[in-house]
Amino acid sequence: MPLIRDAWFLPRRTSDNNKCVETRFTDDAVHVRNNLRPEGGTAVFTHEEWRVFVAGVKDGDYDV
Repeated sequence: MPLIRDAWFLPRRTSDNNKCVETRFTDDAVHVRNNLRPEGGTAVFTHEEWRVFVAGVKDGDYDV
């Protein structure tokens, strides 16, 4: 779980703050949205879904 809770934040590796996704962690879920179009909708994941996704990225399951 990140240090920032209940607030939108950009990843530390963001090189261009104008083109990234924002994430917000709450007690119940992980929220992800496009920082350029926050009104465009938010994807919501359970903490378990998020853990599985992040593990897949780290394992190379996705070409990011």
